[in-house]
Amino acid sequence: MNRYVVACALIGIVAAAGCNNGAGFASVDADSNGTISMDEAASGMKMDEARFKAADTNADGSLDSSEYEVASAR
Repeated sequence: MNRYVVACALIGIVAAAGCNNGAGFASVDADSNGTISMDEAASGMKMDEARFKAADTNADGSLDSSEYEVASAR
């Protein structure tokens, strides 16, 4: 029984860790302007500049919701 409880707890922890880095688009978009800046991504997603630039596919200097979804899935 104890092994079952431990296994369920570990599964829950692993599942929660994979959920969007723990941050949804709205919570990362601190100024609520509909895009995520490099500073917001660094703060809310722990994203470095190289990863941010790779995620910013249209090179406008910010992530829109679809770019965010792709970046957070990685």
